[in-house]
Amino acid sequence: MKLEIGESLGYSFLRHVKGCWLVQTNWKASEHWPVLNPDELEQAFSAMREKFDKEGSVFKGTQSGRQFLKQAEIDVLGVGFNQDIYAVEVAFHENGLQYVSRSETLDRVLKKMLRTKFLLDAYQLTDGKQHIYFASPKVHRAVELGLAEVFGRLKQEYPEVKWQLLTGEVFVSKLLAPTLKEAKDVADTSELFVRSAKLLEIGGLLHIGSEASSLHLETPSAPQNPESKPGRIQPLVQDLMQTLLDDFPSLLTESDRSNLTDKDYCRNELGLKTAGRELLRQHGEGTMIKGRRRYYSKVYAGRYLVTSEWWKQDHRHNAEALLRWVEELIRRNAGQPKAVAALESRRADFRNYLDTRNRDIPASGN
Repeated sequence: MKLEIGESLGYSFLRHVKGCWLVQTNWKASEHWPVLNPDELEQAFSAMREKFDKEGSVFKGTQSGRQFLKQAEIDVLGVGFNQDIYAVEVAFHENGLQYVSRSETLDRVLKKMLRTKFLLDAYQLTDGKQHIYFASPKVHRAVELGLAEVFGRLKQEYPEVKWQLLTGEVFVSKLLAPTLKEAKDVADTSELFVRSAKLLEIGGLLHIGSEASSLHLETPSAPQNPESKPGRIQPLVQDLMQTLLDDFPSLLTESDRSNLTDKDYCRNELGLKTAGRELLRQHGEGTMIKGRRRYYSKVYAGRYLVTSEWWKQDHRHNAEALLRWVEELIRRNAGQPKAVAALESRRADFRNYLDTRNRDIPASGN
């Protein structure tokens, strides 16, 4: 059975940090187990759909509680000595948590959490409290704000459950760092995550301090990624594309997206200087042109690649052009407050960038 590194981390976390005496990954209920009360099960499922999925975007084709149970699998399940039960769902996406779009991502996470709660209730595994975690190390800001709202609703509806959202810095301080700290004294070679951590420490790449939140990577010196150097526009462009194409796709019409794949439109209407490249191209066209990489490999909205042709001498010009475009989009989408808030953040990024560049220009004179 394949074991993901995120699941292995959750396994070690429950064993050594939460003190669970029984832990299993990829836990599923047997179809031969009797549920507590089949009629109450269906009533509970109907009530859950009414509260959380009136539009049908969360449960989609799932029509019954029994069907909902058959779909359920918990990444990591543990039982503590006090009979509390812990369920951990881990999502490890290198480019940031994303399932097709922001709304789809939030719906999927909500479904995972509801299904876990439903599964634990259906079999009433212990008399202890339920602790349900969703953990993801990298989450874009707009998605993280949406997840906070999702967990706020869950806490309000099911206050008896200890809901835990662990993302970004909280993921590190509450899950990763404490697990690494306890892993120092673990000799169980069956734990993939623990063995990986020990390998990094032996190699001098990882240092685990005495405090739970004290850890850092000791990376060998290497050339700095040019895209991470101060004064470059590339990270701002990528953040903007994330907002427009993945987090809030309703900000652009299909016509807008088509225009962004037209190099003449990008040059003449947006005023971009990108070596004659269109801002976006279809994923199927690939990143290479005449044997050289001209587009980033990350795929946005499941369809698009973004040009990597951002020459240093044109950074200020392109930042000004993109700032004008963002301000136009803000005016045009005034009826979408959450989406506009995200765009305003991108506008602030470009303004700060231009302010910094302008301060770096030496004053004219003798």
